[in-house]
Amino acid sequence: MRGVTLPAGASAVDLAPHRNNIGCASAQEPGGEGLDGFGRFLPARMLHDLAPALGLARGRGAGTPDNVACEGQLIRLPREGAVAALHAVGAGSGGSVQETVQLRPDPGSAGTGLVIAFSDVLARHPAPGESCCAQGDFFLDSDGEAVPGAVPRLWQVTAACPGTPRCSWLQLPYNPDLHLFGLWVSFADRQEIPL
Repeated sequence: MRGVTLPAGASAVDLAPHRNNIGCASAQEPGGEGLDGFGRFLPARMLHDLAPALGLARGRGAGTPDNVACEGQLIRLPREGAVAALHAVGAGSGGSVQETVQLRPDPGSAGTGLVIAFSDVLARHPAPGESCCAQGDFFLDSDGEAVPGAVPRLWQVTAACPGTPRCSWLQLPYNPDLHLFGLWVSFADRQEIPL
């Protein structure tokens, strides 16, 4: 487990308006569909150290949306540019997931497909090209009780983009079992951003 590791110059994609799933809870605040749709949650403290990197408030409470369950959301990239790679933190629920996101120059235009894959949140080992960036001590059931033997993990992946297309938008696939907690983009054409 190593936390979130990003290459120099990677720009965060603002997921805040698209966060639609409450994946974390505490034993004192269980309830709802949870990460997997069956009321099971990651322990809230699992995200505390990662919160700033993920664009979440440090120490934020359970019960607020903390991830994007992919349902075809159209997301604006930090700027228009030639995309070299996407870097993502997330997990699958109900098994490992592999889906294609579309990089688009304009919302209605044809896109360039890029495959994003995550192991299941309860997988014990990372898949090739994946690393564990957070691990919890337990997985909570719908009653706020620890599930025996269940150790949740969040995974980090990088997907290199062939041909470095110029894009401003990213469209997520429709698969609510693919959960994104953080997303960054590396541009091939570096641009200084004024402070």
